[in-house]
Amino acid sequence: MKKIFLSLALAFSMMASAQLLEVTSTQLVTSKADAKVAAFSPNGDYLLLTNTSNQGLQSMNLASKKITTISKADGAGYNVQISSNGNQIVYREVTLDATKSRLSNIVRVDLAAKTTQVVAKKQQHLAAMVADADRPSFSIKDRQLMMTKNGKTIVFSPNGQQYSYHWASLSPNGKKVSYYISSVGCFVCDINGKNIQFIGHNILAPVWYNDNILVGCDTKDNGEVVLESVIVAYSLDGKKQVLTNGEQIAVFPQAANGKIAYSTSEGEIYIMNVK
Repeated sequence: MKKIFLSLALAFSMMASAQLLEVTSTQLVTSKADAKVAAFSPNGDYLLLTNTSNQGLQSMNLASKKITTISKADGAGYNVQISSNGNQIVYREVTLDATKSRLSNIVRVDLAAKTTQVVAKKQQHLAAMVADADRPSFSIKDRQLMMTKNGKTIVFSPNGQQYSYHWASLSPNGKKVSYYISSVGCFVCDINGKNIQFIGHNILAPVWYNDNILVGCDTKDNGEVVLESVIVAYSLDGKKQVLTNGEQIAVFPQAANGKIAYSTSEGEIYIMNVK
């Protein structure tokens, strides 16, 4: 473990700017106060939107621009998951009991069958949600990185449980997971917790564009509010590219099928077409 963190300085010095992706166009798809992108369907045909507090969940068809409300519940936009075929959406509904403890229902929506089912009720600590039963699922519980596989959830936290983990994301091929450690940066490792690799410090909310490139946001703040933020791409071999021009405060990217969607501080949602 010491070797991992001793190598951070070397990794910073080796980080090179490069063109990893070519942005062919950028388009505004919706302008809605207090909105952010929660997820992108795997084939890129719809977005899931929530607000900045993760309250509510809406689906936006990108061909028709039609927006459909899926849930109005608190927590519905946090760690929402979409199955690899795009047909199922799994999200949480957070409520408070009489003692003000947070309870979660886990809800599965089948878009093809047009059904909605509560698959777990009133769980105080629900570590993970699984959209694809044959793929591991990663989530955050009590600042730790959790893995759910074959119905069993365990503490994963490959860098050690002394750290605070955020933003877990499984690679498209299901072989690697990315995550962010507070005050340290973004890492990638195998789904067995081995081959830990430091990616970069300034890549918050990282998600996979493909099996070799991550996208996230590089932000600057004054301790209270974000002052600047750009969308960035990092490759597993140490290259970095800034994808937005800095004129907007661009945050929380999601990627799918040659597209990167992101939100702005004004509540606008943009999609970059890339190759």
